[in-house]
Amino acid sequence: MTRIKYLLAIFVAAGGYALPLLAYSFEASAGWLVWMFLASWIPLFFFSLSALFRRNWRAVAVFSATWVLALLPLLEVEPVERFRFWLLVQGFRIHTSPVEDYLSRCRLTEFVEKGAKQTVGECESNGGVYDNAAYVVFYDTTGEIALPVSQRTPEWMDAMYHYSPKKVLRDSEDRADHLIGKFYRIIIDHEEFDGDTVY
Repeated sequence: MTRIKYLLAIFVAAGGYALPLLAYSFEASAGWLVWMFLASWIPLFFFSLSALFRRNWRAVAVFSATWVLALLPLLEVEPVERFRFWLLVQGFRIHTSPVEDYLSRCRLTEFVEKGAKQTVGECESNGGVYDNAAYVVFYDTTGEIALPVSQRTPEWMDAMYHYSPKKVLRDSEDRADHLIGKFYRIIIDHEEFDGDTVY
């Protein structure tokens, strides 16, 4: 029984960090993993109380550390959030390998800017874990998706006209998080689609 308790503690402690790592590669089961992760808190709570009442200080220390690690992601502490984003990026890196195959599934638009051929496009959108928002991955060889609106070229704006919601993708800034290479993630609240199609 002790082994099960400690395995549960490891699962709860690691869950908040494993979920970002698995967000892209196991998107279909991510929601199920979230519920399993949260449900595991219930027996851990009772194991923690039992250890406290029995004055098993070693177990109390283990469970206390587990609770700290499990709750830190919920508190949105900046170093923890940076670490979780780094894990998300590593998971995305694995998910997109090989990049050529991944790009072949993207909906891309080519255009010419300053005499050079450029490409933008939407690769995927997921929101299974995050019910109130879509996490959209864009490919942009210019990087303008992460620039202020004033630095975006008319050619880029025309190419982005094919993607929704336009008010977020074309007319807003500070929305794109750089993932790897030419890939960016944009978080879009479902209300922001405003009738536009979610691809």
